[in-house]
Amino acid sequence: MTASASFTLKDLFRLAFSEPVTWLAGEAKAKCTINWVIFSVEEAQPGDLLILPAAHLSLKTLAQAHKRRVAAVLVPSSVSVLPEAVPDGLNVVAVSSQQDARTIQRLLLTVLINQRAALTERGTRIHVQLSQLAAEGEGLAGLARAMADMSGWGIVVQDKRLSVLAEHASPPLAALWEDVLKQLSNVDSLPELLRDRKQAGRRAVIVTQDLPDNLVRLVTPITVGGIARGYLSLIGPTGELDALDQLVAEQGASVCAVEMARNKAVREAEKRLEGDLLTALLQENLSPRDARLWAQAMGLDLTQAHVALRFAWDASSPPSRRRLETLVNGEVSRQGLSVLVSPMGVEVICFCQVPPTTSRPEVALALGQAVLEQGVCEYADSPARCGVGTLASDLSDWGTSFRQAGQALEMARRFGERRALYFPDLSVYRLLLQLEHNPELMAFQEEILGPLLAYEGGRELISTLEAYFEHNSNLTQTAEALFVHRNTLIYRMERIAKITNLDLDKPETRLTVQLALHIYRMMGNVRGQ
Repeated sequence: MTASASFTLKDLFRLAFSEPVTWLAGEAKAKCTINWVIFSVEEAQPGDLLILPAAHLSLKTLAQAHKRRVAAVLVPSSVSVLPEAVPDGLNVVAVSSQQDARTIQRLLLTVLINQRAALTERGTRIHVQLSQLAAEGEGLAGLARAMADMSGWGIVVQDKRLSVLAEHASPPLAALWEDVLKQLSNVDSLPELLRDRKQAGRRAVIVTQDLPDNLVRLVTPITVGGIARGYLSLIGPTGELDALDQLVAEQGASVCAVEMARNKAVREAEKRLEGDLLTALLQENLSPRDARLWAQAMGLDLTQAHVALRFAWDASSPPSRRRLETLVNGEVSRQGLSVLVSPMGVEVICFCQVPPTTSRPEVALALGQAVLEQGVCEYADSPARCGVGTLASDLSDWGTSFRQAGQALEMARRFGERRALYFPDLSVYRLLLQLEHNPELMAFQEEILGPLLAYEGGRELISTLEAYFEHNSNLTQTAEALFVHRNTLIYRMERIAKITNLDLDKPETRLTVQLALHIYRMMGNVRGQ
């Protein structure tokens, strides 16, 4: 039996050895083919690989090997310096192996004679090596680094949204690596065959994809529970990836799947603990001492303040709460924030850590806004709303911030607010919310706005009044905002005064009307007006 004519030195060494191979001479000819593995230079034939112990390494032996046109000379020990005047064009390599020369010969011949068996055996070794790293707690970052060392190329591990979880670039790719990561984070970069995560999970294929800068990648789904939970990419120069790279991608994805499943189980356990802590704090079931000890055990920095955020979908047929929780967790991770996240009823509750000296929790507001914007991108027909409470400097204040966030969330829903709504920004609505079930509130609105609401075309006049006060009673600015002529606006204002018998020139009257408009705006969405 003979080796495949296309089987090269590079193929042989990459499949046979886990240890690094050092090219001492002739690396440019790593793609030359070989025929057999021998010990004796006297028996060498053209295309053979000669195993030469370091003790026998001499210019005479190397000259004989070159004369017999061997494919390469392999020194099974750590050798870094060759004798001077090595014959030009002779491939000489060293491998730091613990195996003796005879064992190395059998290994190389096995690879030559039965490539399929060699691939299976090497795949098993890769899986064992990566699994050992995972068991030692190296995580996805350690696995990516090990896969890059095995293949000699770049590795990227991404989640289902293509956020990079771990990556490692080989030296040849370092200058291009930032551009590569940016491109792979674009959803359009994912091959069409892998975009359906359920289909991708069932097929578990490795797809070859061309990239800019004369690069190519092998990309395969990381499958957990029959669905693609992420993607592993191996990136190298076009025309350089081989069977070993396929093995690294295949076995790497398998071990990454176990690691991601483990990480997910840990996160789920942590979420349950966080949810239990939040529930206990908000229901005030803990003593101050127990609350502090539990919070510290969860890793909370109690020297910092925290702000409550409450999220909910605002649609007749909304996505699941789990989808909303995924959006929140994704933005928390992307921004690198310290946040407790827990589902509660139809809402997702957060407590975001912020500096205790801040006057306005911009970090928390930015988080809320980012979640809302991401929700619009993914679920355009099902907007999410967000309410944000004030700073809680102590655990005893968390309940207050939580209730404030709930009121802000309710007003965001009523107003169809597209931004994260901060409780202090509610202004007079904070007071009106406390009185909304008082019959006097509706009676007051009816007394001031009732004639307009009963008048045909009164809705338009109500909108005119709202715009008028929003622009500080400036007729020109109000007309521009309503896209009407100034004379048209003056006519409407005169009509309003006649219908309501209100004198808007009086400050007290303007305040009364504005308050009635606030009630109308707040209650109108509740009653479907």
